[in-house]
Amino acid sequence: MAMSNKSGDTGDSWHGQVQELSAGRRMLWTGNEDFPFICCEDDLEQVEIPWHWQDKIEVGIVLQGSVEVSVEAERYTLSEGDGYFVNCDALNSCRQITDTPGKCSIRILIFDPAIIGGSDNNVFYDSYVDPIIKNNALKGLFLSKDEPWQKEIIRLAECCIEYCISSDEDIENKIRNTLPQMLFLLASHSTSDMRLISGKEAKDAERIRMMLSYIDEFYREDINVKILADSAEISESEVMRCFHNMLGTTPIQYVKNYRIRKAAELLKVSDDKIVDIAIECGFQDMSYFAKSFREAKGITPTDFRALYKKCDEAESQD
Repeated sequence: MAMSNKSGDTGDSWHGQVQELSAGRRMLWTGNEDFPFICCEDDLEQVEIPWHWQDKIEVGIVLQGSVEVSVEAERYTLSEGDGYFVNCDALNSCRQITDTPGKCSIRILIFDPAIIGGSDNNVFYDSYVDPIIKNNALKGLFLSKDEPWQKEIIRLAECCIEYCISSDEDIENKIRNTLPQMLFLLASHSTSDMRLISGKEAKDAERIRMMLSYIDEFYREDINVKILADSAEISESEVMRCFHNMLGTTPIQYVKNYRIRKAAELLKVSDDKIVDIAIECGFQDMSYFAKSFREAKGITPTDFRALYKKCDEAESQD
């Protein structure tokens, strides 16, 4: 599929069936154009959810392990049973906390808020959707299993997940009846937990989106700070500041990590020579690619490919 940080394509509907998408990621259920809803499960030992944004709401629950969820400039540390909420168009990412090795997985709901009220200018949309998606201060929220109203949101999300795993023919109606309860709780209780978003932060988020979109499109080519500055029509110092404040990294480190992630994806599915994959992902120096890959993954590109090939063979024999 075309690379984009703005995601949300639901694809075809697999009612009640678990679909293995790639190593570490599987789709539990997905709707269609008339019911844009996704339920998936990620093994964060194997995959990292990179920085992205989408025109849909996202709710996640930690099944195992310790997870860091980033929503724009905010960072949340979650443990088993905790959850998180991400509003429409908010920059976010998710990863396993590396100093807590072991099993680590999450289940995620992604849905278009229009499935609740159909469209704007009706009582359902006005009551359940508008208070959430038009609240610029509500970019994301940590959902604690120890806070009663947040625990109830987690429970409702778990209900939706169970509907998705089951083969219930009435799944769409059950989900549609459950989601308004989740959003009503968010709208009713989240005000006291929200930090007002400054105009500067909003502008930084928009600039980051522009630069990440540029990287998505041109990661195979030479990218430096000046090029990114030109893409967002800002100074080089502003590029450095935006990446540090919003993403907690430098632009060059982000580009390198992005290329490594793309190379890892190709190593899993392609039989191309490793040097060709390196070049395809923007690395012109093979030794630098091998060193960078090992630093990021703890394993050489050759061993990484062999490991996933071995896993695929083992799964095919089961």
